[in-house]
Amino acid sequence: MYRFSKEQVTDPAFLTKLVAQFKNEQIPRFRKLEKYYRVKNEILSRTMDGGKPNNRLAHGFAKYISNMATSYFMGKPVRYIVEDEEFKQALNGILNKNYINSLNFELAKESSKKGISAELIYVDEQADLRSKKMAADEFIPVYGVTVDEFLECVVRIWSDYDIDGKLLCEHAAVYTDSDIIYYSREDESRTFGLVDAAAHGLDDIPVVLYWNNEECTGDYEDEIPLIDAYDKAQSDTGNDMEYFTDAYLCIAGASGGLEDMASVDGAGADGDSDNMVRNLRKNRILFLDEKGQAEWLVKNINDTAVENYKNRLYDNIFFLSQVPALSDASFAGNLTGIAIKYKLIGLEELAIMKENRFEAAQRKKTRIIAGFLNRKMNKNFDPDQVSRKYERNFIENIADMIENARNLEGVVSHGTVLEQLPSSIVEDTGEEMEKIREEMLEEQGLPKIDIRRLMEAGDE
Repeated sequence: MYRFSKEQVTDPAFLTKLVAQFKNEQIPRFRKLEKYYRVKNEILSRTMDGGKPNNRLAHGFAKYISNMATSYFMGKPVRYIVEDEEFKQALNGILNKNYINSLNFELAKESSKKGISAELIYVDEQADLRSKKMAADEFIPVYGVTVDEFLECVVRIWSDYDIDGKLLCEHAAVYTDSDIIYYSREDESRTFGLVDAAAHGLDDIPVVLYWNNEECTGDYEDEIPLIDAYDKAQSDTGNDMEYFTDAYLCIAGASGGLEDMASVDGAGADGDSDNMVRNLRKNRILFLDEKGQAEWLVKNINDTAVENYKNRLYDNIFFLSQVPALSDASFAGNLTGIAIKYKLIGLEELAIMKENRFEAAQRKKTRIIAGFLNRKMNKNFDPDQVSRKYERNFIENIADMIENARNLEGVVSHGTVLEQLPSSIVEDTGEEMEKIREEMLEEQGLPKIDIRRLMEAGDE
């Protein structure tokens, strides 16, 4: 985490040093995490001496862990609940234009991979509010030096290249609570130069940060050494299998055969050592001067110990990442919903940590949207009226959920009862309550009354 003042960051010389430090300290880490998510593990760069088997088996543990954790946490869309109908329509209009469900999922996935992600909010040419996901290596968050550690500004960095990959221009934009200050340079060895500055027209720094956890670490970052060890163990097992396939036939008591075969292969009378080695590799026969005996010369392997070692690595990867291996035998059979939930307790705890961080970011985003709408529509929408409901992407027993909701009748309000049902049944509690009221009036032959409009008229 970088802690500097806004005045420091906007100084071109200081900004140049900050970008250089970020590239040296953070960019390699982010690129490594991205490589592991794409199953480009370290084992793929391993080399061996000539002639030796070199299996390089990369396993997608990182991808599985990140996808599993993100899908469980954000697989079901966030439900935005607003009582004010006008505010609700305006808010949903902005969220839907920005494909909010897909955007939230990608933000959660980027945080899962690299520990942090960001959403850039801006006003486009049509005066509409837009959002864009930024990868972790595209921005530098800078926090204040006070005890509150508020976000001071955010530096966005990007570069232009020609078709040959040559750098044409490197850009940096500093987002403060009121302005966007643009810088550029044509060579990384130069200092950034000030280009332009403009007001962004929003109430806060228009960058929303999504932390994966307090430490800003990815879900599989701490398990990378275990993944490397598992890759190496499996690759070495593959090498050993090739060693078995390439076993030599050892014939004792017939040492002259080696010289004869070496001569045939062009080794010469005294037997050239290089040709003898090539002959061994080609014919896989080794002649020894002992009593007559023939056997295969193979490498002895303690297969049980090797498999136990790999199984321990496999179990530790999932245990320490708090993400279960669903192919595990413990998930087989007719398990009840409660039993499965107990097996997912680690994943649920992980999702709770994600939700706490995600909710804080969403509150800031709602404040920015509400401020934009208030200016555009001349309204006074209160962002604190907006609440968000997160649902786990889990196979639920809907019949049990309905029964549990029915048992709450008469104990809690009708609205609370409806909130216990999954979104596949009740997507919006307020709308469902209104439908129930209209049905009751229709059944009793009473006219429909818009209570909200009457209340608004009374306020006027």
